[in-house]
Amino acid sequence: MKLRLLLVALAFLGGCASAGSVAASATDAGPVASTKAVSLPPQTLEPGGCALFLWTRDDPRHFVLFFPAGGLEAEAILNGRQQTLSVEAQDGDVFGQFMTRMSMRDADGEHVSLTLAPGDEIEGGRKVPLARMISKDAEGWEIITPLTGLTACQAE
Repeated sequence: MKLRLLLVALAFLGGCASAGSVAASATDAGPVASTKAVSLPPQTLEPGGCALFLWTRDDPRHFVLFFPAGGLEAEAILNGRQQTLSVEAQDGDVFGQFMTRMSMRDADGEHVSLTLAPGDEIEGGRKVPLARMISKDAEGWEIITPLTGLTACQAE
């Protein structure tokens, strides 16, 4: 059953990733004017490893945060590009191998906060029905991104 849960999570992850990891807009002149990352590529868990997977709540959903349990870095999509976030602190309530509040820094040194609301336990993990990531855009405006996701573990 744990394998089935992981396969369902990975299928959902793969579906999100295949929905397009790069969006491009073309001008009338023909060449691509800009590219913007919207989803992380599929991620791999080592046997026995656990991770937090978060998607945007809008439609279509985009896979925007991957945080391996016990790690000091998370992969994320911020400001249209894939970035490695450095985890500086975690606090709040414990759920599984994660905490409900995390403080991180993006590639530019800007603060990023993540708040999670743990949901029902599922085999091999737990639902995260509500999450919120707060970051700043290039102009300094605060961006609040509503998220949803799950924690999952790879069988050994």
